[in-house]
Amino acid sequence: MACSSFIFVLFALTGVSLGVGASCNTQRGKTTCVTEDLLEMLIRINSRKSGSDEKIKPAFYASLKGDVSLSDSNKVLKFEDVRVNRGRGYDLSTGIFTATRDGLYHFSCVIYGDRGDDVGYQLNKNESLYVKGYSNNGAYEASTLSVLMELKKGDRVYIQHRHSGNTDKVIGSDHSSFGGFFFARIKSSK
Repeated sequence: MACSSFIFVLFALTGVSLGVGASCNTQRGKTTCVTEDLLEMLIRINSRKSGSDEKIKPAFYASLKGDVSLSDSNKVLKFEDVRVNRGRGYDLSTGIFTATRDGLYHFSCVIYGDRGDDVGYQLNKNESLYVKGYSNNGAYEASTLSVLMELKKGDRVYIQHRHSGNTDKVIGSDHSSFGGFFFARIKSSK
């Protein structure tokens, strides 16, 4: 009973509405019982979801496999090792995330410079600068950005090089990454 009560409370706190139940057939308090019941409930939840874009909460995470030299001041950094791409908003061929629904989003990135190279970059919303980033020129220095952004469906977000006339080298091998996710709907204040 305690196992199923815990699961019900867990899903109630996360806002998931369920019409399924779980119960322990093994000893109470055993981790395997909780794990098995949670997995069973998640499978049932996923089987009930429709493919509607409005129900999918976009999220992506990608990292650089290899090192990248940036010599063009407006080159978009393409993170090609995509590990999460819910809603298919991130395009690995362009390095651009396109919002599939209106709302508040969170984005973060880590840019890791090579041996004394400083890397100047920026996070853009559509074609406009949103925030600047800069990895220091010490040996193997990294820079991290973390931002909240209001987006409309179709808005684009990406990382762009910003040092005109410089060649900056970004370390790959999963040291540099870019990710984001849908955080919340925004109600209009009409």
